[in-house]
Amino acid sequence: MPRYDHLRLIAHEIAPGASLPVTCLTARFPKLWLRRIRSQAPYGDDRKLPTWSLVELLDTLDPNIIHVASKVDDEHWLISHARVDRQVVRTAVAVWASTRVTPDRPDLDWFDLLNDEELDWQPTELDLLAGRTHPNGTAKPDPAVFRMLPGYLAGLVAAVGMQIRGGHRPFILGPVDNSGRRSAIWWPPERIDDPKLGAGLWAPKIDFHVETVPTHGRARVHAELSTVRFPLQPVRYVPARGGKSPSMTLWLLAGSGYLRAAEQPTLVSASIGRRRFDEGYRWAWNPGLAHALARLTHHDFPDPHDVVIAPAAYVGRPVSAYVLYSTGTKLSAPNDEEADDKTVKSVLHAAKTGFLPIDHYDLHTSMREILEPLGIVAVPDLREAKTPVPRLFRPAADAHAPYTLELWTESPVTRQAILAAITQELGYNETTSATRSAEDGEVIEVRSYSGPCNLTVEIRDQHDIAAGIPRPAKGEKQGDQAAHRIRHIERMIGRSADRRAAIVEIRTPAYFEAINKDDPYSTLKQAFPPLNRRLQCIHPINHYIPKPGAKVVKKTLPGTQFTLGDIHRATASVQDALRSLGRVGVLPAPPGITGDFELIGIWLETHNGADIPIVVRITNDGTATAQLATNDGTEELPYADLPLALTAGQGRLPRPKGGNFRIRIAEFLTAALGIDLATHDRAVFIRTSTFRTRGWDWLQDQHLTPDRLVLPGQDPVDDSVEHLTPVKCPGLRVIRIRERDSQEEVPRGLGVKEEAYGRTSGVYPFNDHVFYAVNPRSDQMQTPLTVTKLDPDQTRNALKQGSNPNPVEVVTAFLQPGDDRHAWVAYTQALRRASLHTDISSTLPLPLHLPSLADEYLP
Repeated sequence: MPRYDHLRLIAHEIAPGASLPVTCLTARFPKLWLRRIRSQAPYGDDRKLPTWSLVELLDTLDPNIIHVASKVDDEHWLISHARVDRQVVRTAVAVWASTRVTPDRPDLDWFDLLNDEELDWQPTELDLLAGRTHPNGTAKPDPAVFRMLPGYLAGLVAAVGMQIRGGHRPFILGPVDNSGRRSAIWWPPERIDDPKLGAGLWAPKIDFHVETVPTHGRARVHAELSTVRFPLQPVRYVPARGGKSPSMTLWLLAGSGYLRAAEQPTLVSASIGRRRFDEGYRWAWNPGLAHALARLTHHDFPDPHDVVIAPAAYVGRPVSAYVLYSTGTKLSAPNDEEADDKTVKSVLHAAKTGFLPIDHYDLHTSMREILEPLGIVAVPDLREAKTPVPRLFRPAADAHAPYTLELWTESPVTRQAILAAITQELGYNETTSATRSAEDGEVIEVRSYSGPCNLTVEIRDQHDIAAGIPRPAKGEKQGDQAAHRIRHIERMIGRSADRRAAIVEIRTPAYFEAINKDDPYSTLKQAFPPLNRRLQCIHPINHYIPKPGAKVVKKTLPGTQFTLGDIHRATASVQDALRSLGRVGVLPAPPGITGDFELIGIWLETHNGADIPIVVRITNDGTATAQLATNDGTEELPYADLPLALTAGQGRLPRPKGGNFRIRIAEFLTAALGIDLATHDRAVFIRTSTFRTRGWDWLQDQHLTPDRLVLPGQDPVDDSVEHLTPVKCPGLRVIRIRERDSQEEVPRGLGVKEEAYGRTSGVYPFNDHVFYAVNPRSDQMQTPLTVTKLDPDQTRNALKQGSNPNPVEVVTAFLQPGDDRHAWVAYTQALRRASLHTDISSTLPLPLHLPSLADEYLP
């Protein structure tokens, strides 16, 4: 691979002095409507009205609507290209009020209550590129830029299409996103057929949104390339996320619009949920959009349950319905009805996610032709920073530290694979083998190993601890069966006298769905920590026997019938089990530090209406500890005991009704910084997306002034607030991390050198304080760089997995005098590959990666 010396961020920025004036109509929320809603709402405060769903409804219902404000008293509540039919607005507000504001008052006829006031439309001219700068030098776009520019650009692409790879490509405007983002979707979607996975539809999608960068005076425009997929086979399994019931999204397309006055194709998004009826579980519309459309359009809408069980039948209708496929969803395999018990009956969507560098490069080039005439120019390429900090270092491990690991396997084959991984892959040597009897008389095989550490492995019979959990019968409370399983496990295996880890073999979620039982994974995560066991789960491993005449034979571990992929899974489970026991290792000192030091990661979880801030500290001798909030301050405990504490419900800060929940978070953060007590060298790593709106406003782009720290809980724009300098905070460093997560605030990046481009790695300065760090290509990124998914003549490429190492934005928010900012960012980058428990680079540096793994223990 060529060594690229520059990083090209796939983003554009608003040029100085550029303007894009548009004339539109605006309207306030009708006063009489608002008065009646306020009189009936149980909240007593406009800020608590669930206006996000009203925004979603109105934005979706009429293609003329440009923006709907989330505040009902906003001067420009509605912004539109043309007057919107009053009936549309009235219907949307009535449906919203009946389903979201007063769902427990079916006697209220909101359609009648909102029948006597017109909207007052006023002509307004807005500049979609206008903006100023904040006092710290960060761009401050006008509200219209965030509100309207993404929709304007997506509409422009949908109206005229794009030239990509020498051909004109048609697009359609995507469904509304209440965050202000908008997408343009390559339409119609492409069909692909795979003999093993079946048929499906897929389409490229361009997501437009506006972002800022701290201390940079130009707002960025992102045009993100991603994939949307629609199954044509019945949906067999949908994963439940965040402890909630399974849900999905349907996209509904009316070729001539939904309203009789509309003419253009209109694509809307509607959510559906799994409901229990007398005849069993069925998919049904969630409140809102479907109810509103039923009152406004002459079209018939499909039953969502019918769409889920026969997606192909609802494509090409006056109102076509598409199931939006999400990761983890299982589909019926082709010819499922004729399949025998040994045949796989559930498959994934045939189209793979991700694009290749060539695709992102082509889109970036094509977007430049559209955006530059508007005054939106490409972000300049960044040159790699050179520092003496090593690009890779591994923690030093204590080879004499003792750990105990239990194997609770259902299959002897899975057990053999794990033991093979321990000796052949991880380099342990078996020293002794013996048996002992448990209290219940069970004979336990005990094996001892020397190597990277002193490891004792106890081989246990799984019995039924990982069996599927029966779903609640009629009249039975949700969770009763799970609680029964937890008590059963406690009686069966008892509490260990010493801290240990356990690897439990567990079937896949689709298996439990097929036998109509609940996946026991989360129940096991709650059951094992109180028994002094940290839990790792592993799906079954089978012997690999190549089929006769197979074109491709998978590589196996020498002397075994286990594929290297399965051995890597077994290896990862062992290494992660040891990590959960506190095996972190000794890290090299940060640049310029010769004495004691401490690396601190501050993490925030939210769960069941409570905030759970977590601090993980790694000292220079490799000791890892954790801190949780308590009623009277904080509690420090070994990192290995964090799962037990979280399972027991410790560390939760309930959000008080009517109170300021941010105060206690701010107090926790301030204590973690050690401003008044600590003087030793310490570096705090903190994510942008967590605390910036939950207790530490200084972390926000517009407030962050490097080396001028404002303490958590204080308002950075208050003139009376003290801005602390490094002299007043000896030893303290604060590194702000922003990764490319689902919000896509950080753009993708490609390595470039003259006319060549591809994947790259390294640290690239953007300005004096903002850097972009890119990890090397992982072993999984095997698709050739010449493969493109944007060529309609190469449709089979949709079956290939595409991926790119994405940049992480690192801001040296607060450093000490004499610190080398480039070196500190290089050290932060190296911490993303400094784990004993995995060779795979993590998205976040180790002090943040460790607490990020704790969420699976939250009950």
